[in-house]
Amino acid sequence: KWAEIVQPSQMEAGSDLVLLHPDGSEETLVDAGDGAVADPAVSLDGEWIFYSFLPTLKSAYPGRNPVQGADIYKVHVKTRKTIRLTHQTFTPNTGAAKWASDYRRPERGKTHVSYGVLNMGPAPLPGGRLVFTSSRDGFRPPKHESPTMQLFVMDDNGKNVECIGHMNIGMALHPVVLRDGRVMFSSLESQGLRSRLLWGLWTIHPDGTNWAPMISAFDPGGAPNAFHFQTQLSDGSIVAEEYYNQNNNGFGAYFKLPAAVPDEYAAFGPGYRYDPRNPPLRFGRHYNAKP
Repeated sequence: KWAEIVQPSQMEAGSDLVLLHPDGSEETLVDAGDGAVADPAVSLDGEWIFYSFLPTLKSAYPGRNPVQGADIYKVHVKTRKTIRLTHQTFTPNTGAAKWASDYRRPERGKTHVSYGVLNMGPAPLPGGRLVFTSSRDGFRPPKHESPTMQLFVMDDNGKNVECIGHMNIGMALHPVVLRDGRVMFSSLESQGLRSRLLWGLWTIHPDGTNWAPMISAFDPGGAPNAFHFQTQLSDGSIVAEEYYNQNNNGFGAYFKLPAAVPDEYAAFGPGYRYDPRNPPLRFGRHYNAKP
C-alpha cells in the first residue's frame, strides 16, 4: 500500500525515513515501527527534514483511516533532534453538526469521527513557514470516502496555524512552493457531476489569495485526468504525473509544462478539452517499453 489520491493515509507499515549518503550507504533517521513516515521535505536551508508520521497502521486498511491519525514533525539532520509540530488538534465547525462531546466517541443522534486528524504534506515556505494539508476541520467530501484534506499554513515551529484552502471541500494534496512564491497543489475537482478521478493542478498564494488553475482535469471519456506528485525543475518548468488509474499500462505518464503563463492568458478557459483555445496535451504512450 502507498499513499494515493483516494486514500492518502494508506502507507505501508514500517516505512522509515532513510538518509542516503553520497557513497550509497543508508542511515535510518526515523524508525517507523508499526507506523509510517510520509511526505518528507527538506527545509530551504538544508538543515531539517519535515515529514508526516502515522504512529500505527495496525487498525488501518483501505476505507478505514488510522485511529491515531498523522502529525507533522521535523528532524535536524546533523544532530537528529526531532520536534513535533502538530498535536492532533481537531477544529470542526460546531455549528454545522451536532457533535459528540469529545468529537470521537459515538453518541446517539450525534456526529463523531472515528479516526485521528491527518496532518500531512508539509512543504517549507520562505520566511520560516510551512504549508501542509489537514483534515482538522472535519468536512465530509462529496465524492469519495476519505477525509477532506484542506490547505493550511503555520510557522515552522508549529505556531500560528491558519487555513488558506477554504474551498478545498473535495481534497488538496502534495503542496509544493514554486520559485515565484505560489503554492502548487493537486486538487480533486469534484464540483457538479464530475467523477472522483478528476484531479487537476492549481496554485494559490501562501496567504490564501490568487487561487488559479494550472492544468485542469477535463479529459472526457472513460479515463479522466488525475495529475499528482508534481515538482518544479531547475529550469522553472513543472513536471507532474498523470496518475496510474488512467488505464495506460503502468503507473502513469509524466507531463512537462511551463510554470509561467503569458500575460494575455485567461486562467479560466473553455471546459471542453478539444477547444482550439486550449493547448493540446502531447502523449507518448508506451506498451512493453515500445512507443
